[in-house]
Amino acid sequence: MTDLIWLNGEIIPMADARIGVEDRGFQFADGVYEVIRLYNSKPFTLNEHLARLHQSARGIGLSPPLSMEQLSREIHKLIAQSQAKEAMVYLQMTRGIAPRNHQFPDHPKPTLLFYTRPLPPVPPPGQASGVKLCAIPDERWKRCWIKSIALLPNILAKNHAISNGFDEAAFVEEGILSECSSSNLFAIVANTLVTAPAGPRVLPGITRAVLLDLASRAGLQVDERQLREQELQRADEVFITSTTREISWVSHYNQHSFASHCGPKTLKLHQALRARITDETAR
Repeated sequence: MTDLIWLNGEIIPMADARIGVEDRGFQFADGVYEVIRLYNSKPFTLNEHLARLHQSARGIGLSPPLSMEQLSREIHKLIAQSQAKEAMVYLQMTRGIAPRNHQFPDHPKPTLLFYTRPLPPVPPPGQASGVKLCAIPDERWKRCWIKSIALLPNILAKNHAISNGFDEAAFVEEGILSECSSSNLFAIVANTLVTAPAGPRVLPGITRAVLLDLASRAGLQVDERQLREQELQRADEVFITSTTREISWVSHYNQHSFASHCGPKTLKLHQALRARITDETAR
């Protein structure tokens, strides 16, 4: 089947898609993005993702060409035409094409695109291998609440971790952990779920928000605060979250080993998340 892309209002074959060389996304990383997971062709937390997209756009002074409602309708059209089932929707919006200049163009015409890509199913809760985290100094900018397409520091950190035998990079500044290169970080300390607050160093992850809502129902207290390395290493359980991976339990932080299997509270949270996914995508 032909790969399709929605590009500035048209659904066309991916092979026919063209974007100008002077698109500011290409030359300046002047844009934002979202990734939405599909379960049996149904997007999970679509409204939350689109709300974050608009928040990110406001953060860089960019006016989206479509409202959330219009964009939702167009995404559903593409999903239907592409016949995507277990997949993701990648969406990107840039300030558009303009002569190369650091100054914003007077009347920008944003470039908006999205397309689907198949994803393997996430293993059942607790059945995947543990994730190994590698500590990386946090040298990123202080607007991580914006889901910017300028991801080079994250990419460098991720690849450093992988090349050294780890799975994911955890950002650290003066002994304080914020998030990972492509996921949010959680620790269970006693009966409390601890995670860094969203803000300058932490993206407000959509799965993160769902988990915080589910935690109290699972009998856990929630504490959004700074998490230090020493505390992480004493935690009962550690896990990471993202749209594409849901929840992954952590087995190692650098050379420190936590456990050989998924912890009971992490398992309970993942089961609750799966129930929420099933409920929303079955409507």
